[in-house]
Amino acid sequence: MSATRIAVLGSGDATPILDDTTVPVPLQVSGIDTTLLPVPGASFPLTPDDRLICEQAYLAAGIEAADAGADAVYINTVGDYGLNALNQVLSIPAMGAGSGALQYALTSASRFSIVTLWPPAMRFIYDAMLADSNLAQYCDEIVHLSDDTLLATSSGPLEAMATVQACGITTLDKITDAIQRVNARHSDSAVVLGCTCMYPIAPRLRERDLSVIEPMGAGYRQLVDATRH
Repeated sequence: MSATRIAVLGSGDATPILDDTTVPVPLQVSGIDTTLLPVPGASFPLTPDDRLICEQAYLAAGIEAADAGADAVYINTVGDYGLNALNQVLSIPAMGAGSGALQYALTSASRFSIVTLWPPAMRFIYDAMLADSNLAQYCDEIVHLSDDTLLATSSGPLEAMATVQACGITTLDKITDAIQRVNARHSDSAVVLGCTCMYPIAPRLRERDLSVIEPMGAGYRQLVDATRH
């Protein structure tokens, strides 16, 4: 029996997808043939209008992947861009890192909170994902680790992702403090990291005895499970 072929839309961070781009560790699953695919026309969504452009770009990329023979499609961003539209037009499973990770969180907790690299000005991305997935009622809070000055330059978001990927100790301490405060406020709330680019930090946080859900891997496991049932 051939391996299940899952098309992953986007690298999950600022890494460009080339022929030799390595599949991120959270997406390396035994028995799954994972293919990273670029999403032409998608740019970092700094505004709601940008998000709509991303929706269309991910929709087109997902349809193309399905037409090329993928058994499932994974939207490798917490924004879940185009997910609902893809589920309406595809006959194969499609899932996003955002709602997939939150569904995973709810298998072991009654509620969740999101701790994100991104500033309050980008709250619209989470609000849209929560509304589209009908999960908003389970969200205790969204904690933003940066302020809106992050968006002052076009390179700001890419630089921020690079800093997080490098696991800078100051950033790690700030995330640790934020998670501890969330745990104190909401003892029954699972903590979900708010960006797929934060995946290198998850094991470092666990070394500090902090329980977190890393969205790239958690959402992907949800999709893999769906393809096996």
